[in-house]
Amino acid sequence: MGSSPIVAGTCGNVSHGNGGGGSCCDMSLKCWCRWKWDHCVLSRTFVFFLGSFVVFGSIATLYAWLVFTPFVHQGLSSLGCQEDNEGSWSIGVFYGDSPFSLKPIESTNVWKDESAAWPVANPVVTCGSASDAGFPSNFVADPFLYVQGDTLYLFYETKNSITLQGDIGVAKSIDKGATWQQLGIALDEDWHLSYPYVFKYLGQIYMMPESSQKGELRLYRALNFPLQWTLDKIIMKKPLVDSVIINHDGKYWLFGSDHSGFGTKKNGQLEIWYGSSPLGPWKPHKKNPIYNIDKSLGARNGGRPFVYNGNLYRVGQDCGETYGRRVRTFKVEVLNKDEFKEVEVPLGFEEPNKGRNAWNGARYHHLDVQQLSSGEWVGVMDGDRVPSGDSVRRFFLGCASVVVVATLVILLGVLLGAVKCIIPLNWCLHNSGKRRDAFLAWERSNLLSSKLRRFCSRLNRVPPFLRGRIRPNTYSGKLVLILIFALAVGLMCSGVTYIYGGNGAQEAYPLKGQYSQFTLLTMTYEARLWNLKMYVKHYSRCSSVGEIVVVWNKGTPPKYSDFDSAVPIRIRVEKQNSLNNRFKMDSFIKNRAVLELDDDIMMTCDDIERGFRVWREHPDRIVGFYPRFINGSPLKYRGEKYARTHKGYNMILTGGSFH
Repeated sequence: MGSSPIVAGTCGNVSHGNGGGGSCCDMSLKCWCRWKWDHCVLSRTFVFFLGSFVVFGSIATLYAWLVFTPFVHQGLSSLGCQEDNEGSWSIGVFYGDSPFSLKPIESTNVWKDESAAWPVANPVVTCGSASDAGFPSNFVADPFLYVQGDTLYLFYETKNSITLQGDIGVAKSIDKGATWQQLGIALDEDWHLSYPYVFKYLGQIYMMPESSQKGELRLYRALNFPLQWTLDKIIMKKPLVDSVIINHDGKYWLFGSDHSGFGTKKNGQLEIWYGSSPLGPWKPHKKNPIYNIDKSLGARNGGRPFVYNGNLYRVGQDCGETYGRRVRTFKVEVLNKDEFKEVEVPLGFEEPNKGRNAWNGARYHHLDVQQLSSGEWVGVMDGDRVPSGDSVRRFFLGCASVVVVATLVILLGVLLGAVKCIIPLNWCLHNSGKRRDAFLAWERSNLLSSKLRRFCSRLNRVPPFLRGRIRPNTYSGKLVLILIFALAVGLMCSGVTYIYGGNGAQEAYPLKGQYSQFTLLTMTYEARLWNLKMYVKHYSRCSSVGEIVVVWNKGTPPKYSDFDSAVPIRIRVEKQNSLNNRFKMDSFIKNRAVLELDDDIMMTCDDIERGFRVWREHPDRIVGFYPRFINGSPLKYRGEKYARTHKGYNMILTGGSFH
């Protein structure tokens, strides 16, 4: 049986060879259309799709222009600090009387000088630090300290922005970690390096970085510390991850994770070897692998083991929710050739509660603590404000939103009559043109072809069905069209936000490679308590806000439990109701910088951070927000852009300004 010839009339009026009337797609299992007519329909459909693309593209562009901040962080090298699928890791410094009472550097009131906004705040080493020093970096992570007297050396992984390979960088501090001088790249191989475990043995300084990509555990010795190293020995032919060596009970113990074995659980395995020297030879523990458990339980090492009060503690990674979610500490109770036992103990580290606005708000996966000659403990920890693979996830979510928008556009076209077929007719090759009976017999016996034919036929029944149920010329039909269009606009803006809008974090702005914090002060009274609660919840989560002081002018003061605050909050009750109370001297304020901000002003954290950076550049001036334009009717607060375009004078009001 051959195909019947098609007799065509005008576009949109088609008849089959059997004399029956038809439409774009026959309701039977076959698509019967002439190419010329199909081409005409596709041309009209093409115009509709092109118009939709222009409309939604314009809406997305306008949305991006209005919402996304065009400001580029200053002080970061244009070559470095690129968005990376592995994250945006940076490094902070912590102090404490013990390794279980560590507090961030900003809590210890460490001052660099008195000319700007201090104390110093974490993070103290970032991708910007490395990039500005001449070696472009996407992130810095896995910090290890080496202490020489009063000098701290910091070894860390830095991901090269050009080669996308991990190298080992080194920095030096002579002020207990408040400031760091970047010395350069200590080790650069042809493969990825990370986790630069540095230790001393028999008067020599060694580094054992992770080089699992090479398939070996390599030990380097310092020729000219800290920048010149030579390969001393390959101590094991295994691709070990995050390995450390410790001296315990007269033996040396090597802890590491081997991800190469069949059936091992990634980030959930731990193995132990022992020997008489860090140089080997190494013997495996009788019960290897010691752990092969869930990755959330901290099996993989997360820093240097340490001894406190005669007890040995191991640091592990919790990789449950995302890679490197947090660190866990374990007290080693038994460690010998035949047995190993440890129990988890609390680290005493306060979880960051500013979300993505905190430099370590999403995860922190590495800790190295050392005791100084003064008896004080210092620790370095890395942190990230975004989860692992965050940029990839956002890209796929954005693309998914755009795909749904395209589907809604097709639906609109169907209801408006611009789209006649869901599947373009020239795709229905199995139903077009003349074919031999033998080919038709083969096609009928072929399951995939049969299913495809039925799918095309059923899918192309949708347009006439929808147009029959939803009529665009009716009130309800127009409402449906409006809802579909509004949903498409929302999804389009959502897709643009995911793809181009960044990770949603509002970072602090560094000045000369340093971060700091300020005190936020506001004045209010009893009748505005509801507003104050929103105010505190929002601003307490801005990166550089260190504390909030509420000047209470009138009424019964609230309880601290009434507020959802991510930073310490203090209520200063005044005896007399006066607008000048906010300018009283307050010796309890912890920071040099104070932002006096009215309780009815709500700005983005990013606007606050930029203003803080400008004030740090000129701490002898008042830097304010919401200027008042001296001309115009009526007189009102206007944005900086308006004042500049009208060549007006900005009067900075004290209700929103840094002092």
